Amino acid sequence: MKVLHISCTYEKSVLPVLEGNFSVIEEFNRIGLISTAQHLNQLNDVKRILESRGKKAVIGGQVLGCNQSNALNIGPKVDAFLFIGSGLFHPLGIAVKTGKPVYTLNPYSSSIERIPDSEKERWFKRQKGRLMKAIEAETFGVLVSVKAGQYDLEKALQACKKIKSKGKKAFLFSGEELSPNNLLPFKVDCWVNTACPRLADDKFEKTVINAEELDLI
Repeated sequence: MKVLHISCTYEKSVLPVLEGNFSVIEEFNRIGLISTAQHLNQLNDVKRILESRGKKAVIGGQVLGCNQSNALNIGPKVDAFLFIGSGLFHPLGIAVKTGKPVYTLNPYSSSIERIPDSEKERWFKRQKGRLMKAIEAETFGVLVSVKAGQYDLEKALQACKKIKSKGKKAFLFSGEELSPNNLLPFKVDCWVNTACPRLADDKFEKTVINAEELDLI
């Protein structure tokens, strides 16, 4: 099946939201700018306003659920991140991975809010629960999504290698829709996800860990 990707951008300026809530981020001198695809067109304008107020703004660029390297790359250069967009998933992932304050400039609610420590603590608690179950597993199913932007066979093969090095069994499962219902018939003790990290939050019958977490079990 052919897939046509159409670029869409949010055209309404986010600058009034930034200027009206600037005091929320005023304490930080070096601010990293990140967003999802529809707000990339706003980053240069946000940088200009921040620098006009004496701040150093570093553009990281776009982040995806399965790829937050643009935020990680500028992490050492900034004191905090300003995420342009909505929702918790992307900014929470950056807060967890960088350990730095992350603020969401939400153009839809006209607010700037910090990702609270309680959300990070909740994430780590869920992760600990998943890892404890994974430690006891003997048979692992390694998931490979064939969707554009998520397919990573090399990561999956490396995951299989790590699992087998621990004296356990590993099998590859590949498909476009890696849903709990589609995987229900397969008898494994634990799934290892190489696609979007959000998959680990879905309600699978068996626990799901992300490939990067194999080093923690």
